[in-house]
Amino acid sequence: MNGAYERRHSERQVEIVTVWYGYALSHWLGPRMPRFASPMVSPWNPVLAQGLTVEPGSPAPYRDESWCDRWIAEALLYGRKPYGAFTLPADDALRWFAKSGGTGLVYQARADGDRIRVVAGTAESYAQLFDLDALIADYLEALPPELAEPEAAALDLHRCHSPALHYILSEDAEIRFARAPLSVRGLTLGYPPCETAARIAVEAQS
Repeated sequence: MNGAYERRHSERQVEIVTVWYGYALSHWLGPRMPRFASPMVSPWNPVLAQGLTVEPGSPAPYRDESWCDRWIAEALLYGRKPYGAFTLPADDALRWFAKSGGTGLVYQARADGDRIRVVAGTAESYAQLFDLDALIADYLEALPPELAEPEAAALDLHRCHSPALHYILSEDAEIRFARAPLSVRGLTLGYPPCETAARIAVEAQS
């Protein structure tokens, strides 16, 4: 059994589990956010980008320490993520650079020993990539006003920005990204907003 499975607990709560050959890789419970959908947003994005497993010793698809980096690199090329960072051997990175021509991706690269670290993202604006009105409406319904309104405002401010120009080519881009509101970071990484909203609620209580 492989796949991402969703179960409604109520009109307002949803449970999402990703499964690989019968073993759970992730398990989330969060608010339903039914208006928003995008091919660049998937329950698999946080799982496969971070090498997640529910149980540390469970079988998983990650065959070696570079597996997640290779997955991120490929997901960016094929439009499954709008932004990501990966580190690959120089030969593999050079092949990625060659494939990225004509994809609309912008990247910054630097040597990291005998490997190359790449931060890449699409040049299209957030408004072109995503239905921000639907996402903002979902956040306003899913979270209390004191949590939802700042996140909604941050998303609204990003309409004309793009992941590439705002979080790759700008000065101190990675620091800026690390400081961005959670709703923006989650969307930029292609993470499901229901998981991001659950994290926002948990962090507000801590």
